[in-house]
This record gives sequence, C-alpha cells and structure tokens, in this order.
Amino acid sequence: MFMNFIKHIHSEGSVVNSLNDFIYKGTERYEYHMNHIHLTRSYALLLNKKLRSSVSPKKLEYISLAHDTFKKVPGDDKSPLVWKGHTLPVDSNIYIRSNMETLETYNMDEHFNSIENHPVVAAIFIAKELGITDPEIIYPIMFHSCPIISIYKTLSETIQNTIDIIMLADKLSSNYLKINMRETKVRLDLDRLVFGKDKNEFNYSLGLFVARLLGHEDSINYESMISTDHYYMRLTEVNKLIQKKYSLKSFGDYMKWPKRPGVIPTSGIGVKLLHRNRKDDKHVKEES
Repeated sequence: MFMNFIKHIHSEGSVVNSLNDFIYKGTERYEYHMNHIHLTRSYALLLNKKLRSSVSPKKLEYISLAHDTFKKVPGDDKSPLVWKGHTLPVDSNIYIRSNMETLETYNMDEHFNSIENHPVVAAIFIAKELGITDPEIIYPIMFHSCPIISIYKTLSETIQNTIDIIMLADKLSSNYLKINMRETKVRLDLDRLVFGKDKNEFNYSLGLFVARLLGHEDSINYESMISTDHYYMRLTEVNKLIQKKYSLKSFGDYMKWPKRPGVIPTSGIGVKLLHRNRKDDKHVKEES
C-alpha cells in the first residue's frame, strides 16, 4: 500500500513539475524559478541523506517542486490561467478566504494571516485540486518559509523533520542562485556556511537558524519572531557559545560573493540544471 502511494507521489511530482512549467514558461522568472525548485529538490535529498532521516525522498521531491508554484502567477482576474481544467488562483487573498474549510482540516484557519500567502495557496491547491492531502506533504509546503511553531510542535517527528529539511533546502537553493546565477548581493554564502569551504562539514542546526533568520528578514511579524526564537533555542542546545543578540548584520553588509561550486554538482547554472533528473543525483541514495 505504501509503495503504491509512493509511486503515485512520483507520478504527481511530474504533474506538479509540468504545472510550474506551464505557469512560468515565457516569463522572465522561468529560468530562475525552475532552477530554484529543482535545486531545492537536490538540496533536500542531500540533507535527508546526511541526516539518515526516515523522511520519504519521493515526498521531499514533490514538496520541493510544489512549494513555490504560486509565488508569482502571471495573469489577472479577467484572464486567469487555466491548466488541465483548473482555473489557477490569481488573487491569493480571495483564494485563501474562499477555501477556509481546507485550512480548517490542518488547523490553519486562524493562522493563515501569519505567514506569506504563496505557501498557503500552494497547499490549498495541492490538497483541493490535485487531491494530495497527506499532512507530511501539506504542512511542509505551508511552513517552508515560516513554521507556525504552536502547530509545528503538535506534528509528528517525521513532519517536523520534513519541514526543517525543506526550509533549509529552499534557502540554500535561493542563496546559491542569487550568488551564481543572478549575481546579486547577499549577506552570506549559505552553502559554504552549512557544508564548509571544502564541502566536508555539516552544520545543520546552524543552517536551520540562519535560514530562519533570512526568512525573518523578509517577513517580520509575531509568528516569524516565535519561529526564529525556536530555531535559536534549538541551536543553543548544541552550541552554548551562540549569543542571544542575533542578527543577520553580524554577517556584514550585502555584497557580491564570488561564484563557486556548491555541494550540489550543478554543472553550471542554466538549461543543464533545468533538465537534471534522478540519475544526475549520484550523491543521493533514493528509494527504489
């Protein structure tokens, strides 16, 4: 039964990948977006392997491909995109408020305003339109930018681990692409912080905390502060030298970092990365 479900998730992963391709093809975000979701997938699988986690690689793949699907959807109310009979949400606020019953299923009906809209929209669409209602998939999609800690603490260890892996993988991917593809200024090289200059380190708790700091810098609100404090306390459990007065400013000003190969063998940024598949991930042991 479980293997049939996993095969279904793999098939649906191809579907959600095609959905992303449909939404963003022809837009200026296309190359960056598709690189980002696939690089997130590769980072997630690598983190899972290093942690020797019981999280399903197939589910991590699906979540990675789905998490940013509705971040910047083109179109408007008068001409929304229609994909395989599904009218894609344009106004995220209206879409969320029209699907409160779905949010109630995951105890998110009173918390949806506390995090960014696009993860909530993606989770609703995946559950309602594509029929993927597994909490091990829905919560990590919703919480990939900012976990609601009061709910996070009630979830199973597997779901918590999945949320953590996706949160860090998402930030590793976006940070790497900003440095090596967009050549924009950032405060730090997150790949180097987590895996070391020579790729021989694994600073997971520190990586989670810094990933949350990066997310907190983008969206400062009460739940974001609670979430950041949670990962700070988690880090201090393994490193008592960490100071309470934490700030991204400790890493210095924004600057252009030198391009460098990350821990994921991307073979260059661009089309080659867009069309990578499982057999390219020789560093990751996946489920058969």
